[in-house]
Amino acid sequence: MNRWLFLIRRASRQLWWRASLYALFGVLAALLAALGADYVPDALADRLGGSSVEAVLTILASSLLAVATFSLGAMVTAYTSVSSSATPRAAALVTGDESTQKSLATFVGAFLYSVVGVTAINAEYYGPGGRAILFILSLAVVALVAFRLLSWVSRLTSLARLGHTIAQVEARTAAAMQAYARSPRLGGGEGRVVDGVELDCAAAGHIQNIDVRLLQALAEADDRQVEILVRPGAFMMRGQPLARLSGDRPDEDRLKTYRDAFTLEADRTFDQDPRYGLIVLGEIAGKALSPGINDPGTAIQVIGAGARLLDDWAVTCQAAEGDSGQLDRLFIAAVSARDMVEDLYAPIIRYGSADVSVAVKVQKTLAVLSSRDGALGQAAAQTARWGREAALRRLDDPVERAAFETEAPC
Repeated sequence: MNRWLFLIRRASRQLWWRASLYALFGVLAALLAALGADYVPDALADRLGGSSVEAVLTILASSLLAVATFSLGAMVTAYTSVSSSATPRAAALVTGDESTQKSLATFVGAFLYSVVGVTAINAEYYGPGGRAILFILSLAVVALVAFRLLSWVSRLTSLARLGHTIAQVEARTAAAMQAYARSPRLGGGEGRVVDGVELDCAAAGHIQNIDVRLLQALAEADDRQVEILVRPGAFMMRGQPLARLSGDRPDEDRLKTYRDAFTLEADRTFDQDPRYGLIVLGEIAGKALSPGINDPGTAIQVIGAGARLLDDWAVTCQAAEGDSGQLDRLFIAAVSARDMVEDLYAPIIRYGSADVSVAVKVQKTLAVLSSRDGALGQAAAQTARWGREAALRRLDDPVERAAFETEAPC
């Protein structure tokens, strides 16, 4: 993904971004209402341009700040709840929830709109026509606030539920896995650069994004090939190689331009990183299976979500043509199917093999996945054998052991 597009998309998921836009629109709406005053009929201006608009704005200004503060507190409570019940890696989806952001941004924007409107009225900024337009805008703002308030109340009923969190993680992971299935090598090809110049990492952090278009353009300009040695999600230390460049070593300024194609931050993200969502799902299941929580039902729900993701990914891989090699200067390795399967199932097998219901569910889903052609089927079969051995080793109760051997596919 283009580096600047990635940064814009990442910023757009932050709460401050949408709140700032709504606040800006609110302030502009209040100030620009006076521009259309000349186009308002005198009869309408006399009817709507009285003191009623100031009363409406005063009510909005006095109530929306409290509503916004309460909503922010509710969101923080939901964030804390998800962090403790699921995993802190999934809690970021609470603040990134689109419905939540729209509600909070609407309350902040409407509050600023009403404050600016009341201030402008007291400063005699509007004439009768301007106050009439402001009155109509205020009615629209009241309707929008009412709609968002009802939507926010509805969202609060599910925001901190574990099932809702799992569904959000599944949706974000599905998008990344489908994009990966259509382009497993990010548009590049399969190959290696032998005896090239290594592009070392300038800082420590996780690879969040690789701008392959920029690397292709640089490689074409320099008439060289680039072997990308990392994928989004990898943790890099200073000095470790990011890529290998064919040809002579470029100067430091040019190396820095190549490094700019790699976005490093402290945390991983779901974009361009299909493994991260599977890891988060595995963490949710592993925490649910801990002795302090002991919630095998949540683990079984995660197993089902993960199986859907892997199955849809396999189907898309079969239907897609894969990378066409349009970025002919780039080489990059694909993600291992075994790593993806183990990211999801390893913590479940590790912590859930002693629970017969979880162990049986793992075997049934892996049996279906192992029937798929290619690397996914082989990885699922290997993981199923590991899971079966772990379950037989840890199921001490003869009745549960017999039930497992009867229900779990061989």
